[in-house]
Amino acid sequence: MFWGEFVHFFYLDESGCSGDNLQDSQEPLFVLGGISVKDQGWVTTYKKFEQILLTYFNIPSLPENFELHANHLLSPNGEGEFLGHDRVRRNQLVFDILDLLSERSHNVHFLCIDKRKLATKADGNELSYFDSRKPYLLCYDYLVRYIDYYVKDKLGHTARGMMIIDIKEQYQEGLEKITHYRRFEEPQSKRLKWLVEFTYPVDSVRHPMIQFSDLVIYCIRKFLEVESGYRDNWPNEAKLFYKECYQKISNRIVWKTLKVTDSTRAMRRYNQLLKDTYTVPRRGWENRY
Repeated sequence: MFWGEFVHFFYLDESGCSGDNLQDSQEPLFVLGGISVKDQGWVTTYKKFEQILLTYFNIPSLPENFELHANHLLSPNGEGEFLGHDRVRRNQLVFDILDLLSERSHNVHFLCIDKRKLATKADGNELSYFDSRKPYLLCYDYLVRYIDYYVKDKLGHTARGMMIIDIKEQYQEGLEKITHYRRFEEPQSKRLKWLVEFTYPVDSVRHPMIQFSDLVIYCIRKFLEVESGYRDNWPNEAKLFYKECYQKISNRIVWKTLKVTDSTRAMRRYNQLLKDTYTVPRRGWENRY
């Protein structure tokens, strides 16, 4: 990179990953995504993120290797460091953290895939460089192109993007193949140009912005499970809570429908697969629950 470029970091995490199991009733949706932050903007956000947690726990400093797990925070009775904590307080903690999105002007980027739809629509041969029946790889392939386009379209020709992704070792080889194909093997005009050379895997314990992204996409997944009819048996209070979470997140989602598809003839099956399996809220979601 040259002097004068602005680097935007895209902190990505996954939610609802059950490997190759596309019939998982406990986690029927898969989401990959997170927040984007300009340059050192994460430092200020982290300080605010940390202060919210310190206030919640009423302690002077967080324990060494503390990690905020969304599933611990939002399980029915709390788990881990939130075991037995009052649900109203825990819900307010979620709202306080999500409010940082608007306060700090961080945008949200994600793709949500319905696993059962993927099981019926994909045969794994849509593309030569990865197995499209694997939700993690399907979402990653879309997001590298999405982020490249986003940086070019929204941030300007002097900006560059860098993906920082939580470690998922079983998919590392697949991620490398996708990145290599999109950067070097595609036709010249379609290759990644604004996304920097490599994806940097990071342990979420070591980077709080991955923890922030984890909470964001967890709330997205839960709300979309409600919207997709998978959680009809939930009490209305739970549905309302996740709708309120999504409202805070929705204001920072840049594009709410599929933005990047490939118009080449060879990619038509791939485009159709994305359209058939990606998940968004139903029309009028703001007025439900």
